[in-house]
Amino acid sequence: MRFFKKAVCLCVVGLLGACGGEGPSGQEDSLAQQESKATSVSIQGCIFSITAYPQTGVTPPAYDVKLIRQPIPSCPYGGGLVTLGTSVVHEPTRTVAGNALGIATAFTKKTSVSGSAPITVTVQHVDPATLTIVRSTGLAVYLGEGNVESGTVAVAADGTTVTVSGSKTGVLLGETGSGSHYTATYPDFFTSTTAPSIAAFP
Repeated sequence: MRFFKKAVCLCVVGLLGACGGEGPSGQEDSLAQQESKATSVSIQGCIFSITAYPQTGVTPPAYDVKLIRQPIPSCPYGGGLVTLGTSVVHEPTRTVAGNALGIATAFTKKTSVSGSAPITVTVQHVDPATLTIVRSTGLAVYLGEGNVESGTVAVAADGTTVTVSGSKTGVLLGETGSGSHYTATYPDFFTSTTAPSIAAFP
């Protein structure tokens, strides 16, 4: 438990952007930082971690994505967890960010064992006190003709705008520009259901 808490703290301060692994160099720096897996966040004395648990005895494999609130003395809400979703075959990438307004999560998933089933990204707003999923939306390639391979969530400096950035194959519904990477910007994410603006780039 002591080792686990230490590892979580390293994730929170973001010394490498992700726990473990070597940092990239050269032109890959900016992209690698955007796609680094921020799997824990500290909000109001609480530490929230997002992880994917393989279901026991299930073939083909399925993974439950869970948000865990660590039972630490500084957290007024105590420990807890909520299952955010399930991915079949595909092991989800997942990230979390947030502030006093709420927690924003993003994770990849597949909903079918079919090889042609696309990988999509689920984006959610979770209440930090109750662990209730307040809002759930997603990003997918138009007509399922490609995959959204990653999605890193972040809260902008204004505290209300949430962005999800990552890589994709295909065209996202409503995107402007073109390329294999994207940024989806959600204004007033924690207080509205406004659709994102999506920009694609090489």
